[in-house]
Amino acid sequence: MPTAEAASAIQLVARTEGVLLDPTYTGKAMAGLLARRNAGRLPYRSVIFLHTGGEPALFTGDGAWLANLETDIEEPPCISSS
Repeated sequence: MPTAEAASAIQLVARTEGVLLDPTYTGKAMAGLLARRNAGRLPYRSVIFLHTGGEPALFTGDGAWLANLETDIEEPPCISSS
């Protein structure tokens, strides 16, 4: 099941980077990466996130998990819009 943190990460990455993450694996992995970064718990200045696909899972089910999100998500410092 998708988590609220994964759904927020999916929405953030889609808006800022144009990359669609899936709600089960890469969405949760990105949520964990963002949480560690925001807590100052990444040992490196630069991190590569390898997304290997999975976006078709976004379109399964009724999508209610994504539709009920807040639309004003603050951009964390690790996502650059440039």
